[in-house]
Amino acid sequence: MRRSPLVLAALLALLAGCSSVPRKLEDVGPVYTPTNVRGPAAWPETVVRVAVLPAHDIAGRLPSESLATYDPLWQRALGAAQRAELVAVARPELSAWTGRESFASTGLLPAGLLERLTRETGAQAVLFLDLTTVKSYPPLALGFRARLVSLPGGETIWVVDELFDAADAATARGARRHARTNSSAPGDAAHGVLQSPSRFGEYAFHAVAALLPPRPLPTPPPAKPNSSR
Repeated sequence: MRRSPLVLAALLALLAGCSSVPRKLEDVGPVYTPTNVRGPAAWPETVVRVAVLPAHDIAGRLPSESLATYDPLWQRALGAAQRAELVAVARPELSAWTGRESFASTGLLPAGLLERLTRETGAQAVLFLDLTTVKSYPPLALGFRARLVSLPGGETIWVVDELFDAADAATARGARRHARTNSSAPGDAAHGVLQSPSRFGEYAFHAVAALLPPRPLPTPPPAKPNSSR
């Protein structure tokens, strides 16, 4: 039996619609919300500029080239959060000062490093990033600790320690939503976010940067007294 072109077109449209349903249904439900965070309720008014150190591999297994790819992802996420002016400290620069390209937030620091960061960057705080878990094949996983420390004193202002595991349905859902919301490219931006370490890292970093204490609302000027004539 021959089908008319109109019927064939309707069948194709129906099949296309059915194939898109699972893609929409997979994003229904809650997304992973990081909770292991400690810090003030509002961004410190005295912190106007933040020095951002290169990412540090806690396990020491990542090649230098791979480790360096996380730096711009983290910096872009912090920039999107708009909490303070950022000064990225490059790996060669830090190496010239200390002989090392990165430092853990929980380890011993070279004497005078915090003072040098204050002097060289003019920052009131420095942000460390420790990569604690890196799984670069599906299901992807990225764990990291970020610590904001005052300059030059070294007191912890804010710290978060989280693991984003794509094997978790809520985490995978959050990654897909982030990809679709933050992309202007044609097609489904969520395609491949769970296979690309850099795209998955972008999602994880943005989720954590959003947890930085919010900037305090500006204080309104005092009301002028009513003048009577």
